Amino acid sequence: MSRNIDNDSTLSLDIQQLRKLCYSKRLNFLLGAGASQPAIPTLADNLHPDELIDTIRGVSANLLSGSITGAEKVTFHAYLGFISMIISILNLSNSRAVPRSANIFTTNYDLYVEAAMDKIMQNNYGILFNDGANGYFKRYINTFNYDRSSALRGQFDNYNHETPTIRLIKPHGSINWIQLTQDKDQELIEVRNRPVDKTEKPFIVPADKYESQHTMESRHFFEMLRLFNIELDKPQSILFVIGFSFEDKHIASMVRRALQNPGLLVCIFAYSDETCKSSAGNSRRTISKNIGKILSPNLIILSPKDVAKFLIKRKKYCLASVCSKVTKSTSKGILLDLKTVTRLLMPDNVSSFFS
Repeated sequence: MSRNIDNDSTLSLDIQQLRKLCYSKRLNFLLGAGASQPAIPTLADNLHPDELIDTIRGVSANLLSGSITGAEKVTFHAYLGFISMIISILNLSNSRAVPRSANIFTTNYDLYVEAAMDKIMQNNYGILFNDGANGYFKRYINTFNYDRSSALRGQFDNYNHETPTIRLIKPHGSINWIQLTQDKDQELIEVRNRPVDKTEKPFIVPADKYESQHTMESRHFFEMLRLFNIELDKPQSILFVIGFSFEDKHIASMVRRALQNPGLLVCIFAYSDETCKSSAGNSRRTISKNIGKILSPNLIILSPKDVAKFLIKRKKYCLASVCSKVTKSTSKGILLDLKTVTRLLMPDNVSSFFS
C-alpha cells in the first residue's frame, strides 16, 4: 500500500521533511491538466478534443501578447510562483550531492511554463531554461539537447559554478510545435514562438484516450517518455505529481515500474479527497484507482485532509483559516491546486504560508 498521513503511526515523512529532501535529491515534477486550471478546462468537463485545442491556442496566444485576464491571469500567477519555488530550491540545493537542475514533465499542450520562465528570466540571469530546442532564427527540438549543461566561470576563469537549470519535457507535444517532415525515423520538429495557426496541425498526441498507442507511433514522443523513465531510474530522485489523475495508462505503468528503484520517492498531490466537479479527476480516490495497488514505501499520496491535518498538528492555523486564506475552498477543506502545492514546497515558507 502507499504511504499516506491518514494515520500518524504510518507517517514517516511530513511536509517539512519533504521540503528538506528537495535540497538533496534529483528534482522532478509531473504536471497534468489540473495544473492549468482554471484557465484551461479538461476533457473531464465534457469538452470535445477540438474545442480543447482551440481553447489552448487562444489562451497561449493571450499569454504571449500579455492580454490575459480573469482565470488566465490567476493561472499565470500560479505558474510564476511554481517556477520561482523551483529556482529557490535549486539555489539552496547541495550541488555536491546531485546536479543543480530540475525536470518539469508535462502532458499539457499550453505555454504556461514557457511564459512563466520567460517572465522570470527577464530579471533573473542566474537560471537556464532548456526546452530541448536548438537554433537561432528557427529552433528545432531534439532530446539530445537535454544533455547540455552550463557553468559560470568568471571573467578570469577563477571559479566554476554549475548554473541552475530547469528542463521542460513535453511527452505529449505542444501547441507551438509543428512537424516539418513525416519521416518517423528522422522527425524534424520546429518550435515556434507562437501557437500553431488553425490552418496547421500542431505536433501533439491527440487527447482521445489512446495516448499510449499514439506515443509509440512517433520516435520523438517515445524518446520523451524514455527520458522520463531514465530520470526516475536515477538514484536519489524525487517526483512530485500535481494536477495529474493518471488516466494516461502508459505513464501510470511507468511510475509503477519506476517505484522498484529504492532511491526514488514519488509524492502525488491529490486536488481533492473526493471526486467533485472542479477536481478534473484528480481526487485521491480517482488517483488511487488509476495508479493501482502498489506495495511500495516510496509512494505518498497527499490530499487536502492530509495537508489540513499537518497544519493543525503544527498548531499554527485552524482548518477555517486554511479554507479561507490558501485558495478556492469547498465545504470539505482546501484544494491542492498548483498555487497551494507551490506554497507547501516553497523553502522556509511555513510561517508565511497564508500571507
